[in-house]
Amino acid sequence: MKRLTLLVLLAVAALLYSCQSFNDLENLEDADYDAEYAVPLLNTELSLKEALENFQDLAVITIDPDGLIHFTYSGDVLTQNSDTIFRKINESLAGVPIPITSKRMALPLSLPDGFDFDRLVFKSGGFIFGLQHRHPEPVEFTITLPQVTKDGVPLSLSGSLPAYSGSGNLPTLTNFFNPYSLEGYEAVPDPVTDSVYVEYELIRASGQPDTALLAITFRDLVFSYMEGFLGIQRHEGGRDTIIIDFFDNWVTGDIYFADPTVTFNIENSFGIPTESDVKVFKVLTVRGETLNLRSPYVDSGIDFPYPSIDEVGVIKEEKFVFDKTNSNIDSILGAGPVAIDYDVDAVTNPDSNVNIRGFITDSSYYKIRVDVDLPLYGRSVNFLARDTFELAFGDFQQMYKAEFKLVTVNSLPLDVSIQGYFLDKEGVVLDSLFSESVRVIAGAPVDGQGNASGVQEDVTYIDYPEERFDKIRTAENLDIVASFSTINNGTVSVKIFESQSVQVKLGAIFGVRD
Repeated sequence: MKRLTLLVLLAVAALLYSCQSFNDLENLEDADYDAEYAVPLLNTELSLKEALENFQDLAVITIDPDGLIHFTYSGDVLTQNSDTIFRKINESLAGVPIPITSKRMALPLSLPDGFDFDRLVFKSGGFIFGLQHRHPEPVEFTITLPQVTKDGVPLSLSGSLPAYSGSGNLPTLTNFFNPYSLEGYEAVPDPVTDSVYVEYELIRASGQPDTALLAITFRDLVFSYMEGFLGIQRHEGGRDTIIIDFFDNWVTGDIYFADPTVTFNIENSFGIPTESDVKVFKVLTVRGETLNLRSPYVDSGIDFPYPSIDEVGVIKEEKFVFDKTNSNIDSILGAGPVAIDYDVDAVTNPDSNVNIRGFITDSSYYKIRVDVDLPLYGRSVNFLARDTFELAFGDFQQMYKAEFKLVTVNSLPLDVSIQGYFLDKEGVVLDSLFSESVRVIAGAPVDGQGNASGVQEDVTYIDYPEERFDKIRTAENLDIVASFSTINNGTVSVKIFESQSVQVKLGAIFGVRD
């Protein structure tokens, strides 16, 4: 047993929150007395999981199948869809008049960034043509795009024009104000020439084939599907920061997570080879350091899973984990992380292999979510946390001394030491709790795998004499510094489980007088 001056971590909590008997003291009738009252103050069991849930605002606390507690911090979901790719195709094809200079002409399609399509399906858009002729007899006209079909039938439009009088405006046929809808049509290039052709036929009333002045254009194209080699595209993921609040109350000391991980959760429905490009991945620490993630997969990229041409509409998922076997993640996350700064892009067809034919749809997308997992498996040496509590000792004028008895039964493999400072309203230190930081809860013993193998029971007596109570009666705040260490002065990594807790019983004998 140990006899100490004060255990404020629990005593103050008891004074402020648990001691209903203090209210009773305030309600005693005026009388001359000098008495002592034995009062049970606290009988509770504290699970570390419950405590963490109260103080970790940004983390998701999970329990794995073995009962080990994990902190998980997640970044924003980085998402890209096919709009950018289809927009580039539209910009290269739509709105530009194409003069047709022969009766069968390959369309001069200028696709962006090395695109080579095998099949292109129109979701919407319009086809426009304009025709003029100089023939002295009426003509019949037909325009056909044999590689642009709907239900196997090529796009074909016909019309007739009167004879040209020889002067004035040429006879004109156009659907400029009523474009022909391309919805549901698909373009498949000629297998021999890899071209899409436009053909026209003009027949004079005499039956003689002839030529005309002809131009076409495409308007407001929207695509639902494209198949082929879709170029090398960089999709900007955007920069993000994951805030880690585990160390918000950190003062000094070391804590090391034995098995932290960073997981890239990938969803992808682009049917093309894609890999990550990790441009930035930095860990910012409590000491102001900036540490870079190092891994072969940062240098070479992470291959995304992707559906084959036979799996249109399928979403492929994968979890890629950076751990201590393939990166330095254990050392950079074991250094007191407060934030992770990262910027991850995606690059399609990174190997430039035109023989790999892929696809995209108007609903294709990829998502990347970065999760940081900090399992409570590790070691700490004098890891200090600081917090401040408000006091109201002046409300208890009839109490002038106290002796506390604290009984703890600890199944957590953590030693806890306490120091505290009483502060007046100006922040001036009136007194400290102890002459030096004192261990008040001893950690449970552990086995060779870091698992607690028993419990540790401690009984502590705390004297609160009159002269010290008078010295701190005007205190308005108590600055508590708690030091946490794993067993053997932090040389052994331990595991913290959901079932582990600290049982606390606190009683007191109060001296009360008028």
